[in-house]
Amino acid sequence: MIMKPDTTLAQPPYHFRVRLPAVLGFFVFLLQLPALLLGFSQPALASDNLSTEQQAFLDAYQAIKINDRKAIAKYKAQLRHYPLYPYVLYHDYRLHFDHTPKSLVLKFIKDNSDNYLGDRLYTKWLSYLAENRQWSQYLKHYKPQQDRDLQCYFAQAQANREQLEPALNSAQKLWQTGRELSKACAPLDGLLRKHKRLTGPMIWNRIHLAMQKRRTQLASKLSKDLSRKERNMVKHWLEVFKNPELIQKPLPKEISAVVKKQIFMQAVKRLANSEPNQALKSLERFHNQYGLSEKQYQSLQQSIALRSAYRYDPKASEYLQEVNGKGAATETSLRWQAQIALKNSNWRLLLDTIELMDHEQQSEKQWQYWKARALAASGQEKQANAIYRRLSKQRNFYAFLSADVLKTAYQFNPDPVKPIDSKALIKKYPQLQRMQELLAIDWTVSAKREWYSLLDRLEPTELHAVAILTDQWNQHAMAITTAAKAQKWNDLAIRFPTPHKAPIMQSSEKHNVDPAWVYGVIRRESAFSEDIRSSAGAIGLMQLMPKTAKYIGRKIGIKRTNYSELIKPESNIELGSAYLSYLYKKYDDNKVLATAAYNAGPQRVDSWLPKEHPLPADQWIDSIPFSETRAYVKAVLEYTTIFKSLLNKKYDRLENVMPLISPMKTDEADNENNESRKTRKSR
Repeated sequence: MIMKPDTTLAQPPYHFRVRLPAVLGFFVFLLQLPALLLGFSQPALASDNLSTEQQAFLDAYQAIKINDRKAIAKYKAQLRHYPLYPYVLYHDYRLHFDHTPKSLVLKFIKDNSDNYLGDRLYTKWLSYLAENRQWSQYLKHYKPQQDRDLQCYFAQAQANREQLEPALNSAQKLWQTGRELSKACAPLDGLLRKHKRLTGPMIWNRIHLAMQKRRTQLASKLSKDLSRKERNMVKHWLEVFKNPELIQKPLPKEISAVVKKQIFMQAVKRLANSEPNQALKSLERFHNQYGLSEKQYQSLQQSIALRSAYRYDPKASEYLQEVNGKGAATETSLRWQAQIALKNSNWRLLLDTIELMDHEQQSEKQWQYWKARALAASGQEKQANAIYRRLSKQRNFYAFLSADVLKTAYQFNPDPVKPIDSKALIKKYPQLQRMQELLAIDWTVSAKREWYSLLDRLEPTELHAVAILTDQWNQHAMAITTAAKAQKWNDLAIRFPTPHKAPIMQSSEKHNVDPAWVYGVIRRESAFSEDIRSSAGAIGLMQLMPKTAKYIGRKIGIKRTNYSELIKPESNIELGSAYLSYLYKKYDDNKVLATAAYNAGPQRVDSWLPKEHPLPADQWIDSIPFSETRAYVKAVLEYTTIFKSLLNKKYDRLENVMPLISPMKTDEADNENNESRKTRKSR
C-alpha cells in the first residue's frame, strides 16, 4: 500500500477500489447489502419537527438502553398502537434477555414472522441460549440455520444433551473449513479430539481448504497433527506456494501422489500470474506424471490462457485460440479472445470468435456492436448498418455509439411516472408504515432493512408503486433498485433523479467540470446513498477513498475530510468534483481516461495506455483489463449522456467526448517513473 504522499507529487494517492459499484441493479445490491447495513444501533435524535409519538419512541429507546423499567413500561403503554411499537419490544428483549420471560420472546418471534425483526430476535436469542449453556432450550427451539456459528452451537447442544453421535457427525463437517474456527466453533475441535474423531483425511482436507484460501499459517498449524513425513509434505507445499517456479522441476518422490497433484495444480495457477509461458511448459511436461485428468488439464490450460490475457501477454491470443478450438471454450475465454482481437484490430479473428459464442452471448449488445464494427472494417457496410440501426433504437452505451455511426439522434425512450395511491399502499403494508416513521426519526439503517424485507412480499404490479413512493421519500437508492426489480427500465425520472442540484452545480462551476458527469459518477458509485461505505473504505455519494479525499482537500483548502464530513453531501460533492477536475486536467481533458482513473487510479490507467499507436476510445474501453473498470467507464459515459439530456434538454454525443487514446508521451512517462520511485522510497 502506498504511504501518504507529499502534496507536491503529481498524483494523488492510489484511488483504486477492488469492489463492485455501491448499487448496480437489484442483484448486485443484494450482494452488498450486509456491508451497507453493518451495525444496528441508531441515533436517538430530538427535533422540533418530530411528532409526540416519534419523540416518545426515541425516549423509549434511551430508557431501554439504561434499563429504566418504570419508564419502559410507561412508553410501552403509550406506544402500543404506534407503527414502531415492535421496535420497542425488540430492543427491550434483545438487550435484556436475562429479565425477559421466554414466553414473551417466543410470542414476539411468532407475531413478527412477516418481518425481519422476528428472525433477528430469534437468532440473537439462540446465541444467548448457547452462550449461557441453556442447551435443552437451544435444542428445543433450534431450526436449521445458514449461520455457521449457530450450527456449531447446535452441535455443542447435542453433545451436552447425550446426542453424541449426531453431534460428532456435525462437528466433523463444521471443523473442515479453510478459516480459523470461530469462538462458537472452537469447542468442536476439543470434542473431536476427545472422542478420537479427528482423522487424517479430515486434516488433509482442511489443509487443502486453507491453502486454497491462502491461509498458509493455518495450514502449517494443522500439519502439527500429522506424522513427520506428512509434515514435510506440507512444508514443501508451503515452499512451492511461496515460490511457484519450483514446479519447473519434479516434486520430491516422498510426497504422495494425491498431495503432489494438489501442490502442482495450485502452483501452475500461481506461476501463470507472473510467468504464463513457464506455467504452460510445466503443465505440458508433468501433467501425465502427476495424474491429471483431461478435464483438470484443460482447466489449468484455460487458467494459463486467461492469466496471460489479463496481462495482454503476446502469446495470449494463441493460448486462447488453442483452448477455445479444443471445444473447451467458456463465456470468459471467448470474451477475452474477442477482447484481444478488438484491441489489436484483428477484425477477422473477432468475427470468428463471436461466431463461436452461444446464441445468448452473441446477442449481448456489446458483441452485436463489435460484430458491426468488424463487419464494417471488413467492407460489409450493409450488414453492419443493419446491426447499428437495431442497436441505435435502445438507450445504452452501445446504442449511443451506433447512433454516432449512423449520424442519428439518440433515443432515450422515457416513460412518464404514473400517479399512485400512496395512502392505500402504505395502509396495506405495515413495512411501509414503519419505514415512513423510521425515516422521519433518521433511523435509515432500519428503514433499509424494512424495505429489503418487503421486496419479496410485493406483488409484481406493486414493485413499481413502491419505487415511486420511495423516490417521493427521497430514498433514491431504494427507488432505483426497486424500479430495476420491477424492470421499469424506461422510468427515467426514478432511475436518474437529480437531487443535491445546488451543491453539484456550485462545485461543478467552481472546479470546471460538467455537472452531468458528476451526476453520472454519483449514480454509478452510490445511486445517491449518502452514508454508504464500501468494503474497500470508499465513502459517500462519490465513494471517495479517505486518502484521496485528504489529498484533494489539501489542494483546495479543505482541512476536515474524516468520515463524518465525507458523508455530508456538500463536502463529498465538493471533494469528488475537485478530484474529477484534477483527473480531467491530468489527462488533457480526456473524459474517458479521467473516468477510468476515478475508478482504478491513475497509475493503473497509465499502465493501460497504448504503447505505440493511438487506439480508438471504444476499442480502448473494451480492452481495459479490469472488468469492473470496463463496466464502470461505459456506465458513467452512458449515465452522463442521460443526465445531460435531463438537465439541459440536449446532450453531448459520445463521439465528441471519446477522442483517440494516445500513448503516454515520453517525458510524461519519465515523470511518472520518477514519481513512482519517490513513492516507493516513502514506504
